Amino acid sequence: MNLLKLKNLNQPIVTIKARHSGGAQTLSSDEMGGLEPIVYLAKGARVMLTMNIWTKVGLCNGALGTVLDFVYANAQTPPALPICVLLQFDEDYSGPSLNPSFPRCVPICPITQISQNVGQKCERQQLPLKLAWAMTIHKSQGLTLKKSLVDLGPSENSPGMTYVALSRVKKLQDLIIEPMTFERLQAYKKSTFLKYRLLEENRLDSLSKNTSKYGHLK
Repeated sequence: MNLLKLKNLNQPIVTIKARHSGGAQTLSSDEMGGLEPIVYLAKGARVMLTMNIWTKVGLCNGALGTVLDFVYANAQTPPALPICVLLQFDEDYSGPSLNPSFPRCVPICPITQISQNVGQKCERQQLPLKLAWAMTIHKSQGLTLKKSLVDLGPSENSPGMTYVALSRVKKLQDLIIEPMTFERLQAYKKSTFLKYRLLEENRLDSLSKNTSKYGHLK
């Protein structure tokens, strides 16, 4: 869906390849702190920050924004890394704006992430961004969205994921759920993790009953 939305912008698609050293090109984004080996962007693209930059003003992992423009060094073009990408972040951002004509305009520069792979120092330099018209339920944790279309999938792969997905919006009318069947909503009962979740809930209930209001065990 992200690539389809990107194409439908009818803007030139910019391919941005990371700089690698020490064999980092073989590592996944999870192993490199959220930095992707290749990022595809265009003006107007919806993107998400993949790491914390300035949490006090809202530039944190998961912050959403829209691409305004690209800034390259002289004689540099894609797929080289730009100096920065100008983003207009959503209303959650409370910091200064680079351009008074565009509220919440922020330059996002490439970041270098270091990882140890089998005793070898690996480095990846890349923009901490990824396309975000669509995202995984896991990645949406902590976000508040204006509207959301949720694909629950056929099963509950992780306990609590359905709750996370359905609680991203403030109003029920801003939510569309697929598939919306009674069988899917009951699928959590078949989860292999359910028994461990129930055991943990029972443990916490027992601990609560045996703890006084002052925090001492009875």
